[in-house]
Parts: sequence; structure tokens; C-alpha cells
Amino acid sequence: MQAQVIRLAAALLITTPALAQNAPSDGGPGSVTILGIGGGVSLEPYRGVDTKARVLPLLIYENQWVAVALPTLDLKLGSTGPVSYRLRTRLGFDGYKAKDSDFLSGMDRRKESLWLGAAASWDTGVGEVSLEVLGDAMGNSKGRMVSLEFEKRFDFGDLAVTPRLGVRSVDRKYVDYYFGVKPSEALSGRPMYLGRSTTQTEGGMRFTYATGRRDMWFLDVSGRLLGKGVEDSPLVERRYQASLFAGWLYRF
Repeated sequence: MQAQVIRLAAALLITTPALAQNAPSDGGPGSVTILGIGGGVSLEPYRGVDTKARVLPLLIYENQWVAVALPTLDLKLGSTGPVSYRLRTRLGFDGYKAKDSDFLSGMDRRKESLWLGAAASWDTGVGEVSLEVLGDAMGNSKGRMVSLEFEKRFDFGDLAVTPRLGVRSVDRKYVDYYFGVKPSEALSGRPMYLGRSTTQTEGGMRFTYATGRRDMWFLDVSGRLLGKGVEDSPLVERRYQASLFAGWLYRF
């Protein structure tokens, strides 16, 4: 469920300023603390893996040095004009166990990992452009990913609508680890596969509705085209991932 959990974290980091404007701070100068709960469903790409549902407690904390929206933690590095910079670490939820589906039986486990890198965001005046470069800090895949995204927020009173569109490039090591099939894992109907780097297109829409000075509801819908290097894997049964998340946030 990596895609939707990470998308949720990014969405929550962006909704923080909206709540910050609507409520006085109780956590010290420049700090914001938000708790909530969210849940959603995701359509997974692996063969035989059912649609997954998950309920998550939500935690956001931000001050002038750090920004936390689990599973993401940023160290702020300052800004140059409208461009801000951060060091970023994030727990990823890619991977699977052989018991996740009959088709994956006999496959070695593909482990989740901790990703580390840098991010930058640019307020262009007509929307926000964000760039993220991350590498596998635990060395499970030894992979790397680069993401570029544009989003624009539209306000209609208490309702805000934020469409977004982006691309993500994942390298050969990432694809080979999570979607490859080793010779020792190959079977009839599951041939050996060496992953290739690929570019993925993703988009979505986020809705937030403020129900008071301190709380809001949100809904986030997203989809991702997996790219040719992933689609060609015998482990994959569809060309895309899709997810829906909704929840409630309260600022203390």
C-alpha cells in the first residue's frame, strides 16, 4: 500500500497550512500539531493480491526546523526565494510475502525499506512544483526514485480542491527487486524476469472541507500508470494502481 500511504502523508503536509491559518497555535511559536484518523482502499498490481483496506492513525507535527507526516519526516534546509529545500526520510511499503497470493508462492520475500534523500518545492504563483530524489537507505533493493509533481489548489469557501499530475522514474534495481523473478523463483507460467528502469505517470485529486477552526475532513483519490518496465513483469496483472483515502484531522 505504499502509493496511497505516501500520497496521504504528502497531502497532510500540504493541508497543515490551511489548519494553521484557521486556529491559534498551542504548541509554541511556529509549531503545528495535528492528529486524526484516516482509512482507505487500494488496488494492488500483483497477481492474485486482493484489494487492500487499511485504517491509520494520523500524526502531523511541523515547526521551523522539521515537518512530520508519518511515514515521512523532513528536516528543513531553508529556502531561496520561492524555492524551499528539505532532507527527507520515509518508510516505504513496497514489497510482498509469498503468502500474499497463490501466484507468489515460492517467491522470496521483498522487504519494505527506509528511503532517504532530498526534496524541493517551488511556489510558482500558479501552483506548486515539487521534486524529490530518494534512495534505498537499507539496501534491500539498492534502488533509487525521482519524482516531479505539479499541483494547484482551488478554494471555494470552506471547501478546497487540489488536482495534481506528476511523473516518477524508478531505476532498474528498484524494478528488479520488487517486480523481478529470479531463476530460482521461475516456474511454468512465471518466467524469469529482469526488471528495467521505467517512468510512471500519476495523478489525483484531493478535497478538504473545514468544519470548524480546528478540524477538517479530507478525501484523496489517486492513480498511477506503472510503466513498461513494471507492466512486463509476470507478477503484474494490471497496468495501474489506484487508491482512495478519506479521514478527519484536528489541530491542537
